[in-house]
Amino acid sequence: MTASNNLKALWCRAAENSFLLLILCVSLTLGPRAYAQSQSPSAAPPASADSTQMSASPEASEVPPAVAKELQEVKARMAQMESQLKELAAFVAPTMAVRSARSAPTEITLTGPVSCGHCQGIQPMHKGYTQYTWALNSVSQGDDIVLVGKDQVYKLQWDNDKLLQFMSAKARVSGRLDGNTLQVETIGRAPKDE
Repeated sequence: MTASNNLKALWCRAAENSFLLLILCVSLTLGPRAYAQSQSPSAAPPASADSTQMSASPEASEVPPAVAKELQEVKARMAQMESQLKELAAFVAPTMAVRSARSAPTEITLTGPVSCGHCQGIQPMHKGYTQYTWALNSVSQGDDIVLVGKDQVYKLQWDNDKLLQFMSAKARVSGRLDGNTLQVETIGRAPKDE
């Protein structure tokens, strides 16, 4: 499973746990007596405003055993949620540090052959295709259009129809580089001496 899938799973679990924690807080705010009264309408009348004292533990109050057991289960679930949230924090902290360490996109000009992501500049002759028609076929099936640099392959993002005009040709591309993705601003044929 990839790191992004792990992160999504942990976020979903954290959201679920946050909801459960909210329900628990509301039920603890209402108190065990309110819960017990909502469960049995024939229970004792509500406590007066004068009697604000309530036992801290459900066992010492007049809470039915079933409710006390449920409260214990909720406490156990809260402890489990806290440990899951700590796991999530430990997982997310390094990821956030990596994201903040990445630099902002930089303006750059690169020169190299434009190709489909499948061939990456090494376009063998495919039976019944020219290099251009093979690249067009690959891109129509979802392959990226890339610029093959000296030491790296850069994914080009721009209008595919315009990029396809430079397929199998050496091009000079200017744009904003973020990782290995180049957001194209200008593209043209590279001079023969480059």
